[in-house]
Amino acid sequence: MPSIKEILTAHTEHPSKLLDVLCVDTNDEREPEEFREEYEGERTRRTKSVGNRENKVIDVLDDDGVKTGEKTVYVSKLVFPFPRKVVRTATHFLFGGKMSISSDENTDAIKEFSGVWEKDLKMQTALKKLARTCMIETKAAMIFYPQQEADETEVEIDGKVETKKEIKGLKLRVRVLDNDSGEFFPHFDDYGDMDAFTRKFSTTDIEGKDVQRAIIYTKDMIIHMVDESGWNHDKAVVNRFGKIPVVYVEQDEPEWESVATLIDDFEMRISRLADTNDYFAEPLLKLFGDVEKAPGKDEVGKMVQFKMKEDLDGKISHGDAEYATWDQTPESVKLELETVNDGIFSMTSTPDLSFNNIKGIGTVSGIALKLMFLDALIKREEKGEIFFDALNRAISVVIAGIAGMTNIKLEGQLEKDNVRVNFTDQLPEDMAAAIDTLVIATGGKPILSQESAASISPYPVDAKEEVERLKSEQAAATKPDESFQM
Repeated sequence: MPSIKEILTAHTEHPSKLLDVLCVDTNDEREPEEFREEYEGERTRRTKSVGNRENKVIDVLDDDGVKTGEKTVYVSKLVFPFPRKVVRTATHFLFGGKMSISSDENTDAIKEFSGVWEKDLKMQTALKKLARTCMIETKAAMIFYPQQEADETEVEIDGKVETKKEIKGLKLRVRVLDNDSGEFFPHFDDYGDMDAFTRKFSTTDIEGKDVQRAIIYTKDMIIHMVDESGWNHDKAVVNRFGKIPVVYVEQDEPEWESVATLIDDFEMRISRLADTNDYFAEPLLKLFGDVEKAPGKDEVGKMVQFKMKEDLDGKISHGDAEYATWDQTPESVKLELETVNDGIFSMTSTPDLSFNNIKGIGTVSGIALKLMFLDALIKREEKGEIFFDALNRAISVVIAGIAGMTNIKLEGQLEKDNVRVNFTDQLPEDMAAAIDTLVIATGGKPILSQESAASISPYPVDAKEEVERLKSEQAAATKPDESFQM
């Protein structure tokens, strides 16, 4: 495969050909728009999807059995948001826990990084959106870019009040790309490293007209192109990041694809069951004998009146009526629904934390809880092969942006500090069990100082102040009562 330098050199004078070469998806069968629609509730992607269920057309007959027309009976098409559940759980197991930033040394550089990462970029939110988008559309990207920071003040000039902007510097910003934001394509060299990233999107000009644009990112340059009756070069600027300011992720299929047929089966079965219940919800009235007055279908407080007959012996007789009802759902249908539902959750390693499943669980130890969620934790590590690499890439790009643009005096320092960002899983910690284990290991001796215990307590605002209060209270409690005299 030619390198990006060779491609740019070969097609410098042919922008359209350059984009044709670079704008090639890594997966020809990717359909991000269809995947997104299914995630949001559309069910037509497969032949047996419940959205393809056809309504019924039945004949309308008069009292003599003669066809007078047709009417459409709309069948149920119940959709269960299994894709949302699967994606949401996987996303939060990856990046929904507590985020921590650490380094080998606590320097001003790591404080600067933490401020940019958490405050300016809000990276935990961006990472969750990146993972969610990729799990739905099978690819996603984050683009980092500098934005001028300015203070606006109102000043009076020649009797007129005008707004004056004072440029303070640059701030890093990040945007997550999905299918709605345009097309985007990575380009990889022979070693599998991304050496270019191309984005094509639509924007509007000053006159409000749609304009097609493209941006090609390399580690050295950022090349802008515009479609004006054909693609042309617009401008090229030096890439001050010193590396491609993009984090790109992809996977082979949507997160729920392995259970898509199970979802179809579940939704089809439950929709048919709903139709059956609708049919039998209003019992069928069976009439025996001559009816003098039958109830209308919309009548409230229905009554049936039969004709009275008297035979030659003077005996009175009349007709009768009874309701035909459906007593219960076949057990086979119930078993099928339960089996398919369990299969959807288990085959996607998604914990089913519905109320009915956890209402009788009682108190569970930390080890038992970990074992219950072991499958989901294994999936977290497996998905980490994609997204934890993306996390490290994002750290590298942010460091490059700080050192190259927003705070160049820190150049080299952040690399030396070995910055790390970690996310805990969202399982609750069994602190009581952990403390009991440590107390046993130390032979019953205390394992925490008062200050350390206060620092991890969720109640005091200031741990040191709380310790001083404890000491004062203890001193007051042990002080002799001077009012007492022998």
